[in-house]
Amino acid sequence: MAHAFHRSFGRAFTLLALASAGVWGCGTEAGQHRPGQATEEPSEPLSHGQILAVVSTIDQGEIKNAETARQRTTNDDIRKYAERLAAEHQKTETRLQELESKLRVKQEESEMQSNLRREADRTAEQLRTVPANKFDVTYLDSQIAMHQRALTLFDAQLIPNADSTELETFLRDIRGSLAQHLAQARRLRSRFPTPPGGGI
Repeated sequence: MAHAFHRSFGRAFTLLALASAGVWGCGTEAGQHRPGQATEEPSEPLSHGQILAVVSTIDQGEIKNAETARQRTTNDDIRKYAERLAAEHQKTETRLQELESKLRVKQEESEMQSNLRREADRTAEQLRTVPANKFDVTYLDSQIAMHQRALTLFDAQLIPNADSTELETFLRDIRGSLAQHLAQARRLRSRFPTPPGGGI
């Protein structure tokens, strides 16, 4: 089981690394994710509290990065995208807290959550310090990578471990929103050439 998790994590981390290198783009293989594709990966047992903690960590990272984008971008479409993401991930947090109360569970830490938090912190630092002329591409590349990563985790780890109807419904709803965010990030990214030096 542990080997299966690390194999899944390693693949997803590679996607993030590619995005940070600025090699993501419209029409790439990574940009053609199909729903259910990640279910080929085996699942790692997670408790309901661990699942909710992972979702919350994703939300918090997206909200933080959206605020950075709102402040740093000069592109109206990217600003609107960031504002939409912040609002929708905040709604997810509200629903998550209501579900915690309904299921009578508390968030629990896991290796997956710790890894996500570290990656989110690195991305936040990159977005804070990247030169202004590379910010928009860097932000969109990170959005593509992180939403692809989130979808992989939902398909391979989170949804398969949800043995509550309420939790599974919640996760599938959130997955749909994540897929929409990813599609919009790809559309926006297609409008920008990769800057000299390949991004970050």
